[in-house]
Order: sequence, then C-alpha cells, then structure tokens
Amino acid sequence: MRSTGEVLGLAENFPLAFYKSQEAAGSELPHAPAAWENKKVLISLSNKEGQKDQVLEIGKTLKNLGFTLVGTQGTADFYNANGIKCDVVNKIGAGRPDVVDLIMNKEVCLVINTPKAKRNYAEDRKTIRKACLKYKVSYITTIAGALAAVKGIEAVKNGNGGEGGVKSLQEYHSLIK
Repeated sequence: MRSTGEVLGLAENFPLAFYKSQEAAGSELPHAPAAWENKKVLISLSNKEGQKDQVLEIGKTLKNLGFTLVGTQGTADFYNANGIKCDVVNKIGAGRPDVVDLIMNKEVCLVINTPKAKRNYAEDRKTIRKACLKYKVSYITTIAGALAAVKGIEAVKNGNGGEGGVKSLQEYHSLIK
C-alpha cells in the first residue's frame, strides 16, 4: 500500500479534531500565549465585509486568547474600526518591515492570508507561503480554515478536548449512541 500523505484528526469535538489534524499534517497551530508571552498573529484578509461576522469572530477570539494582532493596512483598519486592536505592518514592497520580515524574524506564530485572485497578489501569496514553509510558521488561506483554527486553539486552552490522550477507533465507536 502506498502512502497518500493524508492525516486524520479525531476528537470528541470539531475544534479539537481540526487542531489535531493540523498537528498531524505538520502545520502545528500555536498554543494560546501564557500571561508573560507576546505571541503575534499576522492577518491579511481580502474579503472582510463579505464575511464580516466570521472575520470579527476570528479577531475577537484571538484577542480573547491573548494574541496580539498584526495586519496589513486594510485589515488593521477594519479591526480597529470594529473595536479590536490590530497593529499595522507593511505589505510586500510597501516599506520595511513588511509581512515577510515578520515571518523571517519569527515575530509571528500564525499567518492568516486570504489574498485576492489578481496577478500581483499571486506573487505575494507565493512569497508568503514560501517564507511560512521555510520558517515553520502555520499558514491559513481561508476564512473557514482560520475560524476552525482559532476555535481549535480555544478548545485546547479551555480544556474542551475531553479526557485527551489517544483512543482507538473502537473506543470512539463505542461512544456512538
């Protein structure tokens, strides 16, 4: 049998299952910061208004978990206008430090980037993805993925992962009613 590289995140709830699936895939999500830590999440979103409720939930959840938000100008303006503090970082080619500098300097522990499909954004998307892979920073490209990730981080912090540990498929099956 040949490996297809697929992984399974299995848990008693979806947020924890998603968190575990990312860990198994080698794209481990960060833990919520302890009181003495300053962990930053870089956010650059193209469609903030079209998915406003989800985008605000992502920002609020990250802030409530203790993360510092850093966004490109439009994203930072959106969050700040909605009462969620977000620092500003330059886009690629708009001055230094820019988003790639933050990744290279290990200043961020998670990147959420949902770029537009235009030609100049495609090159930025590749550059950001390569930097995230090289410097081992988790990278999310959809609002749905970002929402699942922050809910997973929240579940781990709040201990909503059931008893934890490893269970066999048979043990999970026995819980079905």
